[in-house]
Amino acid sequence: MYIRLILGTMLLSMGIFLSGCNGARESEEVAYIVAIGIDKAEQEGMIKVTYQIAKPNVEGNKGEGEKDTVLISNSAITIAESLNLLKSTTALVPSMSHVKVLVVGQELAREGLANMWGSLKRYREYRGSMFVLVAKGTARDFLERNKPSFNISASKYFETMLDSGVETGYYLRVSFHQFYIRLKSNSAESYATFVDISDLSGKGEIATPKVAGSKVDGYTAGKIPLQGGNPIQFAGTAIFNGDKMVGTLSTTETRMMAMLLGNFNNGFLSMEDPLLPKKFLNVNLRLGSAPKIKVALEEERPVIDIKIMLEGEITNLPSGINYEQESYLRLLEEQVNQVCHEEMANMIQHTQELKSDVIGFGYYIRPEFKNYQDYLQYSWCEKYSQAKVNITIDTKIRRTGLMIRTYPVK
Repeated sequence: MYIRLILGTMLLSMGIFLSGCNGARESEEVAYIVAIGIDKAEQEGMIKVTYQIAKPNVEGNKGEGEKDTVLISNSAITIAESLNLLKSTTALVPSMSHVKVLVVGQELAREGLANMWGSLKRYREYRGSMFVLVAKGTARDFLERNKPSFNISASKYFETMLDSGVETGYYLRVSFHQFYIRLKSNSAESYATFVDISDLSGKGEIATPKVAGSKVDGYTAGKIPLQGGNPIQFAGTAIFNGDKMVGTLSTTETRMMAMLLGNFNNGFLSMEDPLLPKKFLNVNLRLGSAPKIKVALEEERPVIDIKIMLEGEITNLPSGINYEQESYLRLLEEQVNQVCHEEMANMIQHTQELKSDVIGFGYYIRPEFKNYQDYLQYSWCEKYSQAKVNITIDTKIRRTGLMIRTYPVK
């Protein structure tokens, strides 16, 4: 009898005290922040923080010419103080739980991000899954000029754009958590998606010229020839040394970086026809297996051995040459090997000049040392620029599209 009474009392108490949520708010009382931009402020030692806030009654259901978000900026000494100012000037309660992207202005990125990154990682409302972008101009301009061409919400736009990078390898998505882990690592440097605003003039500016045998130049965001549509461009990668941005990689360099990271899904390669160089051909490439990387010490100089296996599918042969034949097919595979080898070598040399091991070769050299202290004394980030790099590319054309034999046009 007493046991039932005690048990009933406990269950009743649990039902009273554990049910519901005393911190719940109606959706119209909350300001859902979609993106955060951080720039260097005009005042010395301060930052300018821009919040892109979704309108609950418009998000995903906006009319023609109607914006689904509003931008609010303030200047403060820290991000925490900026959030205090935002709460003091808006009727709604800001919520960071839906932030999709964190955009950093290039000027601030070059000065260093260490002072603010810790607070973003520690406070529970900032999600580690939000993506990190570096804008060539200011983060405020980037968010303000972003005008998706289709009737799509701001949050969905950022999600789909960053997913699209996987399909080409021309830009990589990196979460805040991934960026922060590399920021603390002694074996790899951080990187972020590079973005900029195009003038929509249709005129581009080449960042890295095409290598021998290729038909494609490398671009960075804002410099891709474009007319019409959204002026915002995602292209290339911002690379860091420590917490400071030191340079950018072009679209072709970023693709090689994606291969070395094992993040290259697929993408078209346009190159010269091996037998008729004036003609071009297209091959759709993907990684055949995870990259094989080995780093060793030889006479106090690191030696990096890289083996990349690629699989391809022929998608266009304007010359009409029957490359489906085994004798010709090998010529095509060698052409892919040559182009990718030179592009990868150029990319690695570029990162060595900037002393930024964004690939993470430092992780592969750790077994060469007896303990972690010996590794730290070796100063890998400095030695990386002196490393000798050996690259082997092995391509196998597995498929020929929907045609098994090519004939020239009469």
